[in-house]
Parts: sequence; C-alpha cells; structure tokens
Amino acid sequence: VIRLSSATQKLPNSIVCNVHGVNPKCLEIGQKKATERGLEVFPKGAYYIGKMVWGKGYGELLDLLAMHKKDLDGLQVDVFGNGEDSKEVRETSHKLGLAINFNPGIDHADESLHSYKVFINPSTTDVVCTTTAEALAMGKIVICADHPSNDFFKSFPNCLIYKDSQEFVEKVKQAISSEPLPLTSDQQHALSWEAATDRFISCSELDHFPDRNGVSLHVVSSRGKGTMSLSRSMTKLKRCIDDGFAFTHYLVSGIEVARLASGAIPGTIHPDKEQCRDLGIPPAYVQRPMYGW
Repeated sequence: VIRLSSATQKLPNSIVCNVHGVNPKCLEIGQKKATERGLEVFPKGAYYIGKMVWGKGYGELLDLLAMHKKDLDGLQVDVFGNGEDSKEVRETSHKLGLAINFNPGIDHADESLHSYKVFINPSTTDVVCTTTAEALAMGKIVICADHPSNDFFKSFPNCLIYKDSQEFVEKVKQAISSEPLPLTSDQQHALSWEAATDRFISCSELDHFPDRNGVSLHVVSSRGKGTMSLSRSMTKLKRCIDDGFAFTHYLVSGIEVARLASGAIPGTIHPDKEQCRDLGIPPAYVQRPMYGW
C-alpha cells in the first residue's frame, strides 16, 4: 500500500511516498519566470485558490487573518474558488471585516494568476495538496502549516512552514518583503510526473518480476565481493499472497472488460489526445500485451 503522505491512515506493509506530479504547464510558467529575473516578475501579493468549502482551509484562513488583523494591516488576499459554502464564507469574511477579495474559481495555471508572488494555504485536511505543488512549480513563495501533508514540500526553499499563528504572521511578512528563489533543475524535476512515476516504480518494486518458477528475483551485492548475485525473496505465506494479488492486478489491468467490471469509466484505459497534449507526451500506441518471461 502506497500512502501519499503520513497524513493518511497507517496500514500494514504500507510505505509513504508522494507519487503525484504537477501539470507541465506549471513548470513551464516557473521556468519562464526564472528567465525574467531583474524585472518585476511578481507585482501582485498574496492569494489562495481552492474549492470554496470549509474543509478546504477557508476556516483556518479566516481565523488566522481575523486573529492577526492588526499585525497584518494592509495585507490583501485574493481568493479564487466556487463551492457550496461560498455564500457562508463570504458572509463570515464580511462580518469579520477582513481584506479578502473573492473571485470565481479558475484554473491554477491561468495567466491572471502568474503575477501573484505568495500562495497562502493553511489547509490541514489534504493528503498532499496539489495547489501547493503547482504554486511551487510556478516559482511562487508558499506559506503552509506544519502538517504531515506538507512534509514533501519542506525541502523547497520557497516553502515557508509555520507551527502556530504567530509564526504565520512572521512567515507572511517574510514572504511579502522577499523574492522567491528560482527552482533548480532537480527541484523542478522532483515536482514533475516523470519523477513521480520513478518514485512509484521504486517504492512499488515494479522493477522486480518473478522468474519462470514464480520466485521473485532481485539483484543484491555479495558480501565482501564486487560481483552481483540473485537472492530468493522470502517464501512466507503472507508474501506469496501479496505477490499473487499484485501479479493478478498486473495481468488484468490492461484488459478493458476487467476494468469495466471493477467500475472503471469506459474508454479510459489510455490517455486521450487532449491529455497527451497537456502532459507533453505522444499519443498512446496500443499494442497487444505479451505475458510471460
């Protein structure tokens, strides 16, 4: 079982690994912003984007801004989102007298958001927040809570983590008065779907396949020698059952009838032309699978 972050329930034999990437458009925006250094790259201030429901961080955002209204005097936050709690969120903000400008929901990669410098995301209900990853990919400064869902982003210099409301104020002032650092090529790659796929393959051991006798083989170093040898995996019943389920899933996941029987949407076994274009990959080449080793 692969858990995107430690914010999820701990399960037996589970591993924490973020196997999610960002839209390539966000990385392209960040690369473009990096080439514009010396110019006024981010003329706008702080913003937040997300479905307008209380569970998406709006309660935390309003509480923090209301609690430190005097400390953050002059801070204007533009919010983008639609949702069933939209009316209530707007009314609460108005009653608290907060400097929040509400806007309809738009795509995070929309050109109107390119000029914002600071993305504030106080949500603590996400597993891994996609908008946080997208904002970092676009070269922005991100302010988020010290929460397991944000562990993956802590290594990024533009990610400012706060532990309490007072530190939130400090991070906001720091972000407003500074400029984001350009992402390195390694940092950009870490946010991409290519890196997410590599992490998935690594933690799921998809590069280990059973031999003709059904025994899983992997390469290990011989103790005290420079050569490599094959080592048989454990033969415990539990491991055999796990491998059996994994192998069955591997076989049937490419069969359309089996996917439909399990509830998959028809025609989604391969990415369509629009998805291929967005991801920057060639159209899917359908080939009859050959099973066996």
